[in-house]
Amino acid sequence: MSPGLDDRKRRIGLALAVSVSLHALLLWGADIQLPQSRPSLPPLIAKLEALPTAPPARPKRRPPRPKVAPEPPPPAETPQPPEPEIQPDIAQAASSPVAASAPLETETLASDTEKAAERPPLPKHARLTFAVNKGRDGMRVGEAIHTLEIEDGHYVLQAETRTIGLVRLFRRYDIIQYSSGSYRREGLLPESFFEERRDGSETTRNAVEFDHAALLADFSHGGKATLPDDTQDILSIMYQFPPLQDSEIASVSVSNGKKIESYEFEIATDEKIYTEMGELLAVRLRKLHAPDEEGLEIWLAREYRLFPVKLRFIEKNGEISGEAVITDIRVSEEEGERNDVVD
Repeated sequence: MSPGLDDRKRRIGLALAVSVSLHALLLWGADIQLPQSRPSLPPLIAKLEALPTAPPARPKRRPPRPKVAPEPPPPAETPQPPEPEIQPDIAQAASSPVAASAPLETETLASDTEKAAERPPLPKHARLTFAVNKGRDGMRVGEAIHTLEIEDGHYVLQAETRTIGLVRLFRRYDIIQYSSGSYRREGLLPESFFEERRDGSETTRNAVEFDHAALLADFSHGGKATLPDDTQDILSIMYQFPPLQDSEIASVSVSNGKKIESYEFEIATDEKIYTEMGELLAVRLRKLHAPDEEGLEIWLAREYRLFPVKLRFIEKNGEISGEAVITDIRVSEEEGERNDVVD
Protein backbone atom coordinates (compact mmCIF):
# COMPACT_ATOMS: atom_id res chain seq x y z
CA MET A 1 0.00 0.00 0.00
CA SER A 2 1.46 3.40 -1.04
CA PRO A 3 2.37 6.05 1.57
CA GLY A 4 0.05 8.51 -0.20
CA LEU A 5 -2.93 6.23 0.36
CA ASP A 6 -2.09 5.87 4.08
CA ASP A 7 -1.86 9.64 4.45
CA ARG A 8 -5.24 10.06 2.78
CA LYS A 9 -6.84 7.51 5.14
CA ARG A 10 -5.38 9.26 8.15
CA ARG A 11 -6.72 12.59 6.93
CA ILE A 12 -10.18 11.09 6.42
CA GLY A 13 -10.12 9.55 9.92
CA LEU A 14 -9.07 12.85 11.45
CA ALA A 15 -11.85 14.69 9.63
CA LEU A 16 -14.44 12.21 10.92
CA ALA A 17 -13.19 12.61 14.49
CA VAL A 18 -13.40 16.40 14.26
CA SER A 19 -16.89 16.16 12.76
CA VAL A 20 -18.13 13.95 15.61
CA SER A 21 -16.57 16.29 18.17
CA LEU A 22 -18.24 19.37 16.72
CA HIS A 23 -21.54 17.54 16.51
CA ALA A 24 -21.32 16.62 20.21
CA LEU A 25 -20.54 20.20 21.17
CA LEU A 26 -23.52 21.47 19.21
CA LEU A 27 -25.78 18.92 20.87
CA TRP A 28 -24.78 19.95 24.38
CA GLY A 29 -26.25 23.35 25.13
CA ALA A 30 -28.76 22.84 27.92
CA ASP A 31 -27.85 24.22 31.31
CA ILE A 32 -29.57 21.30 33.01
CA GLN A 33 -29.95 21.45 36.77
CA LEU A 34 -30.13 18.27 38.62
CA PRO A 35 -27.51 15.42 40.78
CA GLN A 36 -23.61 11.31 44.41
CA SER A 37 -23.47 7.79 44.61
CA ARG A 38 -24.15 6.04 47.88
CA PRO A 39 -23.83 2.45 49.08
CA SER A 40 -26.16 0.11 47.22
CA LEU A 41 -29.70 0.09 48.57
CA PRO A 42 -32.48 -2.44 47.94
CA PRO A 43 -34.82 -1.70 45.01
CA LEU A 44 -38.01 0.09 45.89
CA ILE A 45 -41.06 -2.14 45.68
CA ALA A 46 -43.71 -0.35 43.63
CA LYS A 47 -46.72 0.40 45.74
CA LEU A 48 -49.56 2.55 44.47
CA GLU A 49 -49.86 5.59 46.68
CA ALA A 50 -52.93 7.80 46.40
CA LEU A 51 -52.03 11.17 44.95
CA PRO A 52 -52.34 13.83 47.66
CA THR A 53 -55.22 16.20 47.07
CA ALA A 54 -56.38 19.25 48.88
CA PRO A 55 -58.65 18.19 51.74
CA PRO A 56 -62.29 18.64 50.74
CA ALA A 57 -64.76 20.31 53.02
CA ARG A 58 -65.99 17.85 55.57
CA PRO A 59 -69.56 16.85 54.65
CA LYS A 60 -72.25 18.11 56.91
CA ARG A 61 -73.40 15.63 59.48
CA ARG A 62 -76.97 14.53 59.27
CA PRO A 63 -79.25 15.46 62.14
CA PRO A 64 -78.91 12.97 64.96
CA ARG A 65 -81.41 10.20 64.83
CA PRO A 66 -84.04 11.00 67.43
CA LYS A 67 -84.88 8.47 70.00
CA VAL A 68 -88.43 7.36 69.45
CA ALA A 69 -90.37 6.64 72.57
CA PRO A 70 -91.50 3.02 72.80
CA GLU A 71 -95.10 2.16 72.17
CA PRO A 72 -97.16 3.05 75.18
CA PRO A 73 -98.17 -0.01 77.20
CA PRO A 74 -101.80 -0.80 77.84
CA PRO A 75 -103.61 1.84 79.87
CA ALA A 76 -102.15 2.12 83.30
CA GLU A 77 -102.75 4.25 86.27
CA THR A 78 -100.23 6.91 85.12
CA PRO A 79 -100.99 8.34 81.69
CA GLN A 80 -98.10 8.15 79.18
CA PRO A 81 -96.74 11.34 77.54
CA PRO A 82 -97.66 11.83 73.89
CA GLU A 83 -95.31 10.30 71.30
CA PRO A 84 -92.94 12.99 69.90
CA GLU A 85 -93.69 14.28 66.44
CA ILE A 86 -91.19 13.00 63.82
CA GLN A 87 -90.54 14.84 60.53
CA PRO A 88 -91.02 12.73 57.37
CA ASP A 89 -87.34 12.77 56.28
CA ILE A 90 -86.14 11.82 59.75
CA ALA A 91 -88.70 9.09 59.92
CA GLN A 92 -87.49 7.65 56.64
CA ALA A 93 -83.90 7.65 57.88
CA ALA A 94 -84.91 5.99 61.09
CA SER A 95 -86.75 3.26 59.26
CA SER A 96 -83.93 2.55 56.79
CA PRO A 97 -80.84 0.78 58.16
CA VAL A 98 -78.77 1.79 55.11
CA ALA A 99 -79.77 5.41 55.39
CA ALA A 100 -79.13 5.37 59.08
CA SER A 101 -75.54 4.15 58.61
CA ALA A 102 -74.78 6.46 55.68
CA PRO A 103 -73.45 9.36 57.78
CA LEU A 104 -70.91 7.04 59.41
CA GLU A 105 -69.76 5.76 56.03
CA THR A 106 -69.46 9.29 54.64
CA GLU A 107 -67.48 10.36 57.65
CA THR A 108 -65.09 7.44 57.18
CA LEU A 109 -64.58 8.29 53.51
CA ALA A 110 -63.95 11.91 54.35
CA SER A 111 -61.37 10.86 56.89
CA ASP A 112 -59.64 8.63 54.32
CA THR A 113 -59.61 11.47 51.79
CA GLU A 114 -58.11 13.88 54.27
CA LYS A 115 -55.49 11.29 55.15
CA ALA A 116 -54.67 10.88 51.46
CA ALA A 117 -54.02 14.62 51.28
CA GLU A 118 -50.83 14.09 53.27
CA ARG A 119 -47.74 13.48 51.17
CA PRO A 120 -46.48 9.86 51.29
CA PRO A 121 -43.72 9.53 53.92
CA LEU A 122 -40.16 9.65 52.64
CA PRO A 123 -37.78 6.73 53.21
CA LYS A 124 -34.78 6.99 55.50
CA HIS A 125 -32.41 6.44 52.58
CA ALA A 126 -32.99 6.86 48.85
CA ARG A 127 -30.99 7.13 45.64
CA LEU A 128 -32.45 8.15 42.29
CA THR A 129 -30.51 7.97 39.02
CA PHE A 130 -31.50 9.94 35.90
CA ALA A 131 -30.35 9.93 32.29
CA VAL A 132 -29.86 13.49 31.02
CA ASN A 133 -30.73 13.84 27.34
CA LYS A 134 -30.28 16.63 24.83
CA GLY A 135 -33.63 17.85 23.53
CA ARG A 136 -36.72 15.67 23.57
CA ASP A 137 -35.81 11.97 23.74
CA GLY A 138 -32.45 12.94 22.26
CA MET A 139 -28.85 11.89 22.67
CA ARG A 140 -27.76 11.00 26.20
CA VAL A 141 -25.23 13.61 27.31
CA GLY A 142 -25.14 13.29 31.08
CA GLU A 143 -26.18 11.55 34.28
CA ALA A 144 -27.78 12.88 37.44
CA ILE A 145 -27.86 11.19 40.85
CA HIS A 146 -29.98 12.29 43.83
CA THR A 147 -29.41 10.91 47.34
CA LEU A 148 -31.62 11.43 50.39
CA GLU A 149 -30.71 10.73 54.02
CA ILE A 150 -33.11 11.31 56.94
CA GLU A 151 -31.95 10.93 60.54
CA ASP A 152 -33.62 12.14 63.77
CA GLY A 153 -35.96 14.54 62.01
CA HIS A 154 -33.19 16.07 59.88
CA TYR A 155 -32.72 15.54 56.16
CA VAL A 156 -29.82 15.88 53.73
CA LEU A 157 -30.43 15.95 49.97
CA GLN A 158 -27.48 15.84 47.58
CA ALA A 159 -27.47 15.95 43.81
CA GLU A 160 -24.74 15.70 41.22
CA THR A 161 -25.09 16.16 37.47
CA ARG A 162 -22.21 15.55 35.07
CA THR A 163 -21.57 15.14 31.39
CA ILE A 164 -20.58 11.64 30.31
CA GLY A 165 -19.14 9.75 27.37
CA LEU A 166 -17.98 11.54 24.24
CA VAL A 167 -19.49 14.84 25.36
CA ARG A 168 -17.32 14.90 28.49
CA LEU A 169 -14.18 14.67 26.35
CA PHE A 170 -14.98 18.12 24.99
CA ARG A 171 -16.98 19.72 27.80
CA ARG A 172 -16.52 18.81 31.45
CA TYR A 173 -19.63 20.15 33.13
CA ASP A 174 -20.63 19.36 36.73
CA ILE A 175 -23.33 20.66 39.07
CA ILE A 176 -23.25 19.78 42.76
CA GLN A 177 -26.22 20.73 44.96
CA TYR A 178 -26.77 20.27 48.68
CA SER A 179 -29.95 20.92 50.69
CA SER A 180 -30.44 20.26 54.41
CA GLY A 181 -33.03 21.04 57.05
CA SER A 182 -35.88 19.61 59.11
CA TYR A 183 -38.20 16.77 58.16
CA ARG A 184 -41.60 17.48 59.70
CA ARG A 185 -45.17 16.28 59.43
CA GLU A 186 -45.61 18.80 56.60
CA GLY A 187 -42.48 17.54 54.85
CA LEU A 188 -39.09 19.11 54.16
CA LEU A 189 -38.18 22.52 55.60
CA PRO A 190 -34.81 23.66 54.17
CA GLU A 191 -32.37 25.47 56.44
CA SER A 192 -29.46 25.76 54.00
CA PHE A 193 -28.76 25.28 50.30
CA PHE A 194 -25.45 25.19 48.41
CA GLU A 195 -24.68 24.90 44.71
CA GLU A 196 -21.38 24.60 42.85
CA ARG A 197 -21.08 24.65 39.05
CA ARG A 198 -17.92 23.60 37.28
CA ASP A 199 -17.72 24.38 33.57
CA GLY A 200 -14.24 23.42 32.42
CA SER A 201 -11.83 25.58 34.41
CA GLU A 202 -14.53 27.96 35.67
CA THR A 203 -16.26 27.39 39.02
CA THR A 204 -19.16 29.35 40.53
CA ARG A 205 -20.71 28.87 43.95
CA ASN A 206 -23.90 30.15 45.55
CA ALA A 207 -25.40 29.44 48.97
CA VAL A 208 -28.25 30.60 51.18
CA GLU A 209 -29.19 30.13 54.84
CA PHE A 210 -32.87 30.18 55.83
CA ASP A 211 -33.67 31.78 59.20
CA HIS A 212 -37.28 30.71 59.72
CA ALA A 213 -37.53 32.38 63.13
CA ALA A 214 -36.56 35.79 61.75
CA LEU A 215 -38.18 35.08 58.34
CA LEU A 216 -34.96 36.05 56.55
CA ALA A 217 -32.83 34.47 53.83
CA ASP A 218 -29.10 35.20 54.08
CA PHE A 219 -27.25 34.79 50.76
CA SER A 220 -23.55 34.05 50.37
CA HIS A 221 -23.11 37.08 48.11
CA GLY A 222 -24.07 39.31 51.05
CA GLY A 223 -27.70 40.07 50.33
CA LYS A 224 -30.74 39.34 52.47
CA ALA A 225 -34.38 38.82 51.58
CA THR A 226 -37.69 38.27 53.32
CA LEU A 227 -38.37 34.56 53.68
CA PRO A 228 -41.91 33.54 52.64
CA ASP A 229 -43.54 30.69 54.54
CA ASP A 230 -42.57 27.19 53.37
CA THR A 231 -39.86 28.45 51.00
CA GLN A 232 -38.04 25.61 49.25
CA ASP A 233 -34.78 25.46 47.30
CA ILE A 234 -34.47 24.20 43.73
CA LEU A 235 -33.50 20.72 44.94
CA SER A 236 -35.91 20.18 47.84
CA ILE A 237 -38.93 21.43 45.88
CA MET A 238 -38.87 18.29 43.74
CA TYR A 239 -39.58 16.26 46.89
CA GLN A 240 -41.82 18.80 48.60
CA PHE A 241 -44.63 20.00 46.38
CA PRO A 242 -47.73 21.07 48.33
CA PRO A 243 -50.77 18.77 48.37
CA LEU A 244 -51.89 18.26 44.80
CA GLN A 245 -55.28 18.21 43.18
CA ASP A 246 -56.28 17.83 39.53
CA SER A 247 -56.92 21.09 37.66
CA GLU A 248 -55.33 23.16 40.40
CA ILE A 249 -52.58 25.78 40.46
CA ALA A 250 -49.88 25.29 43.10
CA SER A 251 -47.94 28.39 44.20
CA VAL A 252 -44.43 27.87 45.56
CA SER A 253 -41.53 30.08 46.66
CA VAL A 254 -38.13 28.73 45.57
CA SER A 255 -34.53 29.85 46.06
CA ASN A 256 -31.64 29.01 43.73
CA GLY A 257 -29.02 30.29 46.17
CA LYS A 258 -28.98 33.75 44.59
CA LYS A 259 -32.56 34.93 45.08
CA ILE A 260 -36.09 33.80 45.99
CA GLU A 261 -38.77 33.68 43.32
CA SER A 262 -42.43 32.73 43.32
CA TYR A 263 -43.68 30.22 40.77
CA GLU A 264 -47.02 28.77 39.85
CA PHE A 265 -47.34 25.19 38.63
CA GLU A 266 -50.35 23.87 36.79
CA ILE A 267 -51.25 20.38 37.93
CA ALA A 268 -52.28 18.42 34.87
CA THR A 269 -53.99 15.05 34.66
CA ASP A 270 -52.17 11.77 35.19
CA GLU A 271 -50.32 10.26 32.26
CA LYS A 272 -48.09 7.28 31.52
CA ILE A 273 -44.42 7.83 30.80
CA TYR A 274 -41.94 5.30 29.46
CA THR A 275 -38.61 4.83 31.22
CA GLU A 276 -35.86 2.24 31.61
CA MET A 277 -37.78 1.12 34.70
CA GLY A 278 -40.84 0.47 32.56
CA GLU A 279 -44.14 2.27 32.22
CA LEU A 280 -44.90 4.64 35.11
CA LEU A 281 -48.09 6.48 36.02
CA ALA A 282 -47.21 10.06 36.93
CA VAL A 283 -48.82 13.42 37.60
CA ARG A 284 -47.46 16.20 35.43
CA LEU A 285 -46.63 19.65 36.82
CA ARG A 286 -46.16 22.49 34.35
CA LYS A 287 -44.54 25.78 35.39
CA LEU A 288 -46.60 28.73 34.21
CA HIS A 289 -44.41 31.29 32.46
CA ALA A 290 -44.56 34.20 30.06
CA PRO A 291 -43.76 33.55 26.38
CA ASP A 292 -40.23 34.98 26.78
CA GLU A 293 -39.39 33.00 29.94
CA GLU A 294 -37.86 29.57 30.42
CA GLY A 295 -40.21 26.72 31.28
CA LEU A 296 -40.03 23.59 33.40
CA GLU A 297 -42.15 20.45 33.63
CA ILE A 298 -41.91 17.81 36.36
CA TRP A 299 -43.48 14.34 36.51
CA LEU A 300 -44.06 12.78 39.96
CA ALA A 301 -44.61 9.01 40.09
CA ARG A 302 -47.70 7.71 41.85
CA GLU A 303 -46.22 4.26 42.47
CA TYR A 304 -43.01 5.68 43.92
CA ARG A 305 -44.00 8.03 46.76
CA LEU A 306 -44.41 10.95 44.35
CA PHE A 307 -40.68 10.92 43.61
CA PRO A 308 -39.63 12.98 40.58
CA VAL A 309 -39.16 10.64 37.61
CA LYS A 310 -38.91 13.06 34.71
CA LEU A 311 -37.94 16.70 34.23
CA ARG A 312 -38.15 18.73 31.05
CA PHE A 313 -36.36 22.04 30.49
CA ILE A 314 -37.82 24.50 27.97
CA GLU A 315 -35.99 27.42 26.34
CA LYS A 316 -37.44 30.94 26.04
CA ASN A 317 -38.29 30.22 22.40
CA GLY A 318 -40.37 27.20 23.43
CA GLU A 319 -37.89 24.54 22.32
CA ILE A 320 -37.13 21.63 24.65
CA SER A 321 -33.48 22.02 25.61
CA GLY A 322 -33.15 18.84 27.64
CA GLU A 323 -34.78 16.13 29.72
CA ALA A 324 -33.83 14.07 32.75
CA VAL A 325 -35.57 10.68 32.91
CA ILE A 326 -35.38 8.18 35.78
CA THR A 327 -33.39 5.00 35.21
CA ASP A 328 -33.19 3.57 38.74
CA ILE A 329 -34.71 4.09 42.21
CA ARG A 330 -33.32 2.46 45.35
CA VAL A 331 -34.55 3.02 48.89
CA SER A 332 -34.48 1.53 52.35
CA GLU A 333 -37.71 0.04 53.63
CA GLU A 334 -37.41 2.07 56.84
CA GLU A 335 -39.23 5.40 56.79
CA GLY A 336 -37.52 8.61 57.79
CA GLU A 337 -38.23 9.89 61.29
CA ARG A 338 -40.18 13.14 61.27
CA ASN A 339 -39.57 16.06 63.56
CA ASP A 340 -42.92 17.66 64.31
CA VAL A 341 -41.41 20.33 66.55
CA VAL A 342 -40.75 23.49 64.58
CA ASP A 343 -38.58 26.09 66.27
